[in-house]
Amino acid sequence: MAQSSSRTRLSSRARSSSRKKPGSAFLGFRRPSGPPGARNHLAVISAMDNTNPLVRRICSLRSDLTAVNTSFGRALMGEDEAQHFRVMGHLAGHPNVGAAIIVGLEPKTAGAIAEAAARVSPWMPLEIVTVHEVGGTLKITSRALELAQKLAAHLSAARREPCGLDELTLGAECGGSDTTSGLVSNPVTGMVADRVVASGGTVIFSETLEIVGAEHLLAARAEDARTKRRILAGVRRALAYAEELGVDLIGSNPTPDNMAGGLSSIEEKSLGAIKKAGNGPIVEVVGVGERPTKTGTVFADAPCGGVENITSLAASRAQAIVFSTGIGNPIGHPIAPTVKVTGNPRTAALMPENIDVDLRDVIESGLGFQEAADRLENELLEVLSGKLTASEVLGETEITVSRAALSL
Repeated sequence: MAQSSSRTRLSSRARSSSRKKPGSAFLGFRRPSGPPGARNHLAVISAMDNTNPLVRRICSLRSDLTAVNTSFGRALMGEDEAQHFRVMGHLAGHPNVGAAIIVGLEPKTAGAIAEAAARVSPWMPLEIVTVHEVGGTLKITSRALELAQKLAAHLSAARREPCGLDELTLGAECGGSDTTSGLVSNPVTGMVADRVVASGGTVIFSETLEIVGAEHLLAARAEDARTKRRILAGVRRALAYAEELGVDLIGSNPTPDNMAGGLSSIEEKSLGAIKKAGNGPIVEVVGVGERPTKTGTVFADAPCGGVENITSLAASRAQAIVFSTGIGNPIGHPIAPTVKVTGNPRTAALMPENIDVDLRDVIESGLGFQEAADRLENELLEVLSGKLTASEVLGETEITVSRAALSL
């Protein structure tokens, strides 16, 4: 909690030192190249699972460090290895990261992540420390803290400046879905997504298995034949993989909590899930952690587990994520602030400390959808300008890099 309090004070000072100019949407950290950041993290990146304890130890000794750990990293081959390097590198080189220290067991893996980060953010100060080069726990902790002191001084000079929605990449996610997700929080998220796209920005939504039964609706929105083919091919591949494993998706997707919330089938869940993507043309399909090359609405062919998905969205450059939830899900991402929105009155009452935007009034008192979208958009802009999300305040953040084999 001390870490959260420190960040709250820093955020308040940053916001009071500058004000949005007419025509600007939010206050962000401009970079020498690429889009602005909604945060200015000094990130400590674990290159592999066996250095996670080191990263946690290092980050426990300073309140201004952001830990980014991983579940894998050793003995990866082929697409698994490429995906790991891409996602971790894109998190290290994220617009919301002002500088990064990469901690590894050996220099090859840490170096590959640093190279991936440098490709997307060549301006970023990057440091590497490895056990095999520096030494054991005490030596590497001491060295990382020396580097953190230098980098923190560098980051302290940054100031927020006015930025436009045309510079924003917004992630759209849903988790803990129920009937209110498709009726309230997903449609409202989609309305805000359309506003971002109309302003020249980019919105990324994903979860391939959660468009099953609704893929024809998304394919009809594809801007070109290639995008249409990739949408349909992603669904076919996911279903073929489930069939190959002999998996019945019921119980996996929709999940038991989805079914308890009133969703009876994957098709019913999908029809609600796609509402978070708005109504505009889909301009591109990207893979896990790949960055869009076009502005507009983008589909990411990625797994549907909540933490896996927000990690993919963040690695794809989302500076913030709107996370629509029905029955409730407390998780957020450590790099991309995650705005939780619900239209479920019970969830809003049961877990208010985890919800950023409470839209129960849509069901309980007839709040209009435009007003609900205004409420969500205003909160999103505040978060982009420095306000902490519920998951940031509580420290309820996590990452998981998907394996190349699909998560069902």
